[in-house]
Amino acid sequence: MDTIKRTIFMISALFLILNVPLRAQDEDTFPEGYKRNLIKWNVTPFFLWSKKNINISYERILSPYRSFSINAGYFEMPSTGLFDSLNIKSANKKGGFSISGDYRFYFKNRNKRFAPDGLFWGVYGSYHYYTFNNDIEVIEDEYIQGHLILDGRLSIFSVGAELGYQFALGKRWTVDMVFMGPALALYKTKLTLTGDLSGSDEEYLKAIRDILIGRFPFLDDLIDKGEFDDNGVSASFGYGFRYIIQVSYRF
Repeated sequence: MDTIKRTIFMISALFLILNVPLRAQDEDTFPEGYKRNLIKWNVTPFFLWSKKNINISYERILSPYRSFSINAGYFEMPSTGLFDSLNIKSANKKGGFSISGDYRFYFKNRNKRFAPDGLFWGVYGSYHYYTFNNDIEVIEDEYIQGHLILDGRLSIFSVGAELGYQFALGKRWTVDMVFMGPALALYKTKLTLTGDLSGSDEEYLKAIRDILIGRFPFLDDLIDKGEFDDNGVSASFGYGFRYIIQVSYRF
């Protein structure tokens, strides 16, 4: 409950600081031929995680200072070694998808031009689903050998507020940046660990738990720090943030 209260406070504080009226700007009209549609490529997961990540969005300008967008795409995270004593032999599954949407309010008194150029705030919702299946080869020494199969599913549903800036580069191109996005999120995970070791597997269970928490920090709230079950489902509310860089084409 403390996490939920802190996140609600952050979102409320953001609204109070911005102090933006939510009225439509009916007194402003678009010039003839104004380009109100944008197709965007989200480059953030492409450069951070995997070149196979493709996430595309569409933004529609509703009025000179309001818009909405929808986003969808495929993403996957790279498979890397867990410990010096563990090696991921193969990744049979390591992909997922995301769907999101936002509603934006561009600042009339601070932006010199109509949307989509300038500073904006908005509300958004998103859903991410990720699944992975790894064959982990244990190669520590002659006393502990074998392999483990780690199968996991992760889903995240979040709603929140965002603050960002979209730079217009001429008449056709923009760079869209969301640099703040506090949110309430529901995380659900399912982790299954099976395999055959010649020695104790307690050390490897702990190693896998630690690396998963390192990769997905919110799992620290879902998995007890002292134990890591080899088969289980967990769900929890928490908080998250949104950081996005997109390249857009206007038409």
